[in-house]
Amino acid sequence: MKKKVTRDDVAALAGVSPAVVSYVINQTKYVSEEKTLAVRKAIQELNYRPNLYARSLKTNRSMQIAFVCDNLRNDWLDIAENLFFDQGYFVSHCYSRDGADFIQMLIEGRFDGVFMLSNRYTASQLNEIAKAGIPVVLYKTRDYSFLEPNIVTVAPDIYGSIRKTVGYLIAKGHKRIILAPPLRYNMNLKKGYRERGYKDALEENGYTYEESLVCRNTDSVQTICSTIFDLVFSGKLADRPTAIVAGDDHLAGNIMQYVKKLGLRVPEDLAVVGMDNTFLAEIVSPQLSSVDFSKEDFARCLVDTMLKLIQKEPVEDVFLETSLVVRESA
Repeated sequence: MKKKVTRDDVAALAGVSPAVVSYVINQTKYVSEEKTLAVRKAIQELNYRPNLYARSLKTNRSMQIAFVCDNLRNDWLDIAENLFFDQGYFVSHCYSRDGADFIQMLIEGRFDGVFMLSNRYTASQLNEIAKAGIPVVLYKTRDYSFLEPNIVTVAPDIYGSIRKTVGYLIAKGHKRIILAPPLRYNMNLKKGYRERGYKDALEENGYTYEESLVCRNTDSVQTICSTIFDLVFSGKLADRPTAIVAGDDHLAGNIMQYVKKLGLRVPEDLAVVGMDNTFLAEIVSPQLSSVDFSKEDFARCLVDTMLKLIQKEPVEDVFLETSLVVRESA
């Protein structure tokens, strides 16, 4: 039976004390770059895997980060997850749920931090997590009344991106535009950046904001498509919407397939724009216009912000710049 590699084995190979190995792994004390590199090299050569349970008892950290998502198809989060892994953290993806029980589960789960990629929760619910000593990085899509200091935003400029997208569609001649938020996005909570950017862009260009053109029931792709059907096929032909702004590329792709089944052409009858500019944008037909932002910059900001919060260092909100990548669908 192969002997299990220990911390002492790593220390011997690296030429340092076992305590220094612990400092490097747990990042609890400063270690010179020379010794840090020697320890990391020894860990790699010996394929050393520290006992996470023992490590958490010593450091009072679980070395686990929770990603709370409304939609678990956010492929671009892989970059951030890999960066966390490189820092010794394991990421757990959690499907968002309503209610106090879910918030309590996050608190009792001994996560070192929570990345909240959901707008479903009130300020008081987010503050409850933060008051338990758990830092929260928030993918902020709306305004909140008050958030605890250890709740910090890292997100693309969603308000600006929707505003410039709607402005672009208006410039292309579209007068009635549907806003389809992401799946399970809570449209009952006001002050959302998406709806505000949509409304402001319309009014700036001399058009009236119509609440009926905003999909309110986002429980599933089917409920969103049902709303789109009602909007497109009710009323006079001249009054039909001619464009849709979708909350993400996955939803946009589903909408494109749906409207084509109805006998409509994209973009001739309905232009479609997605968000996130994922790999899906270039493999659907026609290729999807989509809002883009640097996923690498986002991942680095998310990980750096979370690690600083865990270390109780000061950090500020980050809103990343976005751009519209125009392709065939619009």
